[in-house]
Amino acid sequence: MIPAVAAVLFVASFPPQYRADKMERILALEDQRATGAGELDRYLRDGDKGVRRRAALAAGRIGDATSVPALVDLMNDGDAEIRHVAAFALGLVGDKVAVERLLASLKDNDATVRARSAEALGRIGDPRAAADVAQMVLGAIPKNAPMVTVRGDDPGNPADPWLELRLGLFALARLKDVKVAESVLMISGKPRFDWWAATWTATRLEAPGLKPVLVAASSSSDPLSRAYAARGLGALKDEADIPLLAALSKDPEEIVAVNGLRALGALGDVRGVPAVAAALSANSSTLQWEALQALAALPPDRALRSRVVAFVGDTKPWLRSAALRALARIDRDEFALVLSGLDPDPDPSVRAALATALGDAGGEVAVGILFSMLKEDDPLVVPAVLTAMRKTRGSDSVETLKRYLDHRDFAVRATAAEELTEVRATGVTSSLVASYQRGLGDRDIDARAAIVAALSVQKDDAARVALRTIAQSDPSRVVRQRAAKALADLGEPAPAPGPERVERAPLDYREAMAPYDPIPGVALYTPRAFIYTSLGRIEIHLDVVDTPLTTRNFMNLARRGFFDGLTFHRVVPGFVAQGGDPRGDGNGGPGYTLRCELTERPYGRGAVGMALSGRDTGGSQFFITVAPTPHLDGEYTLFGRVASGMEVVDRIRPGDVIERIEIWDGN
Repeated sequence: MIPAVAAVLFVASFPPQYRADKMERILALEDQRATGAGELDRYLRDGDKGVRRRAALAAGRIGDATSVPALVDLMNDGDAEIRHVAAFALGLVGDKVAVERLLASLKDNDATVRARSAEALGRIGDPRAAADVAQMVLGAIPKNAPMVTVRGDDPGNPADPWLELRLGLFALARLKDVKVAESVLMISGKPRFDWWAATWTATRLEAPGLKPVLVAASSSSDPLSRAYAARGLGALKDEADIPLLAALSKDPEEIVAVNGLRALGALGDVRGVPAVAAALSANSSTLQWEALQALAALPPDRALRSRVVAFVGDTKPWLRSAALRALARIDRDEFALVLSGLDPDPDPSVRAALATALGDAGGEVAVGILFSMLKEDDPLVVPAVLTAMRKTRGSDSVETLKRYLDHRDFAVRATAAEELTEVRATGVTSSLVASYQRGLGDRDIDARAAIVAALSVQKDDAARVALRTIAQSDPSRVVRQRAAKALADLGEPAPAPGPERVERAPLDYREAMAPYDPIPGVALYTPRAFIYTSLGRIEIHLDVVDTPLTTRNFMNLARRGFFDGLTFHRVVPGFVAQGGDPRGDGNGGPGYTLRCELTERPYGRGAVGMALSGRDTGGSQFFITVAPTPHLDGEYTLFGRVASGMEVVDRIRPGDVIERIEIWDGN
């Protein structure tokens, strides 16, 4: 739950109107991604602690290195909350100039400041920080504890008492100094922790020397530790671990079994096939789906053909999709024969999966079927067909891809440009420029952004001219920035950008910042969103304090019925359930993009985040995490948390419908 009382932090004795003016201006600068020629620095040094805190958060989100000196100075602030927000902001900016001050703050007298300083050092990625972070972690371990066992911690709570240890471990995962990490995670060759956070850290490092940590975690009483252990062992790809992973694939906790099956698929060893095949008979459709996914990666076993074919006719589209990919792997030679006896699937997601399966299978027969699928010209299917074409035909697919640069659908054009980039096609500048011009009529930026990437691999002056024009005049700041970076990578300066065309509803900055300046006698509240599905209701508490732009956008879309009837189009068991796409294929949005509003709040179970296709590209697609996902922390806007209904989230499967979303805002 996001406490409404967070809105009353730092209520100072400044005149209300004066503070409101400052808060309004800070949010405007943040939304414009501008420091205001030193204006933001003045707010970072303001006498009002609330103004300094909000200015620090804005400086981190803007990411301009010119704010680093003022943020470094803020690390000396007398208020601990200001110091830890400043540390978080320095991590977001990512400038190594801040490293020395952050190293000093690892010895701050406040545990949260130490934790956030370690987190920032991990984000900056300077390897010299690893030893100091390790010392901080070791200093935070309870004294005389031969084994640190943690249960019941709350990774979704920024005030959790295990925060310092947890963020220190996660920083070591980012810094990637395996020897230093070993000195923390192990003692005398044995694991020092029985805790999911330590297992996750070992998993992210993918180091054989940390295998004892993973093996020990595989028998932990904590299902999350066992799940991460399976994932980590799969990444190590040691065939000696197959028996252990086979046992984990049969674990009574579904999240563990899911990761065990994925790990067996990642190993790619034929000896993992029997355990995976056994899951085809599981009572859980999730485990069946994971087994089919794993079989698509494992060496083919033709004896499983009939069992897999049975899933091709399943009533669930997502199972049919997985079965097609598995079948293409198991029986490549007769895959086309099986298809010949099937009518085209009524669900476009299954037809798209078929295209992917054909791309995996390859061969002349597959190419022939793919060409016939292009005649269908379904925008929800063509992108997958074009990708499969590129995989099967390589550079011979260039002419086909060029034709689709002129398609009516922006997602098709985007895919055509992406695949031309993948094959490093040159000599297509004129086609890309023409496609870009067509894309200026799109409300979505995907096609134009993809064309920028394709232009960056061209070798002619016309491509550079086009990139300079895009960097200066594209309606979207995101696209302009990508063009400017492409020019920089080519060794050329980018021109000064022109004005941005903002198509989202205007945001009243003063109203959005009202929680920072509460009115006496007016009760504070936490707005709620109620997501109604056929499985039940999910109640979400929204963070209007630190993510005003994102929450206002979500509330506005919900009130106008935007989400009604949309599906959860992407569901990854043990990870997220994602919805809010009007197309249903992961490419749709509201027709505009949002700025990222990154916060200190961690992605624990039940966090609600904004899906992205790059920085500052949020819109309407949101996701709900079903387990802690630390790699998302500070990378995706976390704008809410499930207050009730997680049992509903756990049951969501691909294609489940959002009937409606209702908003309660205190009225």
